[in-house]
Amino acid sequence: MERSHGLRAELKDIVKQNGDGGVSQSKLEDDLDPWTAWAYKPHTITLLLIGACFLVWASGALNPEVTSESDSVSSVKRGVWAMIAVYLAYSLLQAPSTLLIRPHPAIWRLVHGLAVIYLVTLTFFLFQNRDDARKFMKFLHPDLGVELPERSYGIDCRIYIPENSKNRFKNVYETLFDEFVLAHIIGWWGKAIMIRNQSLLWVLSIGFELMELTFRHMLPNFNECWWDSIILDILICNWFGIWAGMRTVRYFDGKTYEWVGISRQPNIISKVKRTLSQFTPAQWDKDEWHPFLGPLRFIQVLSLCVGFMMVELNTFFLKFCLWIPPRNPVVIYRLILWWLIAIPTIREYNSYLQNRQPVKKVGAICWLSVAICIVELLICIKFGHGLFNDPMPKWLVTFWICVGCGLLIFLSVWTWQLHRSITRTKKD
Repeated sequence: MERSHGLRAELKDIVKQNGDGGVSQSKLEDDLDPWTAWAYKPHTITLLLIGACFLVWASGALNPEVTSESDSVSSVKRGVWAMIAVYLAYSLLQAPSTLLIRPHPAIWRLVHGLAVIYLVTLTFFLFQNRDDARKFMKFLHPDLGVELPERSYGIDCRIYIPENSKNRFKNVYETLFDEFVLAHIIGWWGKAIMIRNQSLLWVLSIGFELMELTFRHMLPNFNECWWDSIILDILICNWFGIWAGMRTVRYFDGKTYEWVGISRQPNIISKVKRTLSQFTPAQWDKDEWHPFLGPLRFIQVLSLCVGFMMVELNTFFLKFCLWIPPRNPVVIYRLILWWLIAIPTIREYNSYLQNRQPVKKVGAICWLSVAICIVELLICIKFGHGLFNDPMPKWLVTFWICVGCGLLIFLSVWTWQLHRSITRTKKD
């Protein structure tokens, strides 16, 4: 009875630390279910001893003759992987918890550890020169470190090619079945689930197409035909991904979240369904962004959009500078890692905006995501010196200067009007 009371108090502390974490009393009772309560106990000493035994076995501490026979390169690689494993084990047990608790808080503590390792690795790359960084990429994958031709989509923008008897719609066919089409759809589906605001999603969709137009003189990959950019990207791929994502949001938003423990399920099928539902949200919170609540909130929401577009732009510039082909697993691993980081980042940032306390700070993973984005940008700037010789077209420079001045005037007028209305209210 005392142990159950102690576990209940610990879980209440977790709920209190997470703030508006969406954990109801039914969720608390579910965590105390006899079948799952053991997973929420610390087990730190037990896992520490198990980890120490694993290190003894993997390092050959008790049998140094075996490890001395291996070459230096293999020993260094094994040592680096062991360093990563030790830090991830520490993060799994001791890293700060996030607002998310499904499928288990330890999963998101592990994501915190992965984010720190990625940030440290990027910092190491930042202090190398471009050639050494490209050579180092071979340690991540043997196919890297080789210069690659960058594909351009805007060489021939004809929809119908009469002289091609085999396939007169070759350009459309090759673009439609490009690997980035599926990535567009899945990516926008995931963004819709995280942001949960259709207006912001369309701002991001159109905004990234403007980014492609802005940097097409630097990256041949951004040189797209008008029908590729407007019809295929915005009106088909992005629209379908946003539509599917918002349908998913409405599905979870309309559910009734009354969780019952696994041990209290009546049959095997119900127990399996309840186990699988552990990978769904404990409660679906509506993210209220309200960009027109005030000038400060407008800038905060705009910063979120800029951050999203910067992460996407970094993907293409890093591939170009470090010679990484689009289908290489390193690109896939980075996208998966950013997806895992973005999930708690959006929740923490939205909670930060809705928090009305006078003194507040962003969550740990939100802070890490901003730091990672900055270091990625610095790598692109440093390694991009000498690679982009074509200047930006003057009309683009003029366009963005006008956009910046218009945004500055808009915010200034808005702030001045808001100040006048507050002053009048105080006088009255």
